[in-house]
Amino acid sequence: MKNKTIWDYSQIPERVWKWFFVDDHWMEVVLGESGLQYIGTDWTCQSGGGYSGGFQTYEGFLNKHPLQKMPRKIAKEVRDYIKEHRVEGGSTLQLVYVHEIEGLQLSEVFVNLDDKPILIKRVRKKGKMTIYDGSIKTGKHQFSFVFVLQSESVMEKIDGKVSITVQEGANSVVLKTTTNDKGKIVTEVGTSCAKTWTNPDIVETNT
Repeated sequence: MKNKTIWDYSQIPERVWKWFFVDDHWMEVVLGESGLQYIGTDWTCQSGGGYSGGFQTYEGFLNKHPLQKMPRKIAKEVRDYIKEHRVEGGSTLQLVYVHEIEGLQLSEVFVNLDDKPILIKRVRKKGKMTIYDGSIKTGKHQFSFVFVLQSESVMEKIDGKVSITVQEGANSVVLKTTTNDKGKIVTEVGTSCAKTWTNPDIVETNT
């Protein structure tokens, strides 16, 4: 079986596309080293202004569809621009969150990559959830996170930061929240990848 090609998108020159839904409501997509940031502006309502339209990896855009509705012409321009400037090689990262606390389920997720939001989502999940899965620049990165676990009567907020060093090739990180032998909720980090890592360091975690 042919190995899946890993693409390096980190050197793609930054570029912005803008399109309008109506005169006073528009969306921009900004290409950065880690993916596509969607930024909306809406002045059609009293509480209007700027808002986050979400984050999408390059793989998500190319293999699926744009995160936000956009004109076909712009979608093609973005797709062609990405393919023109990407090069073979680089790194990928899969970040997975697992919780093993009986009776609680994941209800809200807030994750930043290098101080930029990549995931803000309400969910109803037990077990595990993929937070990030795509290309990433080789080197040091920091993920900050807030995970909200709850039942009908209990809510636990898990927040913290984890620093990692990504090596060339395929990398993975698992964040796991569980209860230790003293009954305290703790979050641990596990890694596996194609090459040896510098071990990730939990900078801070709180519950």
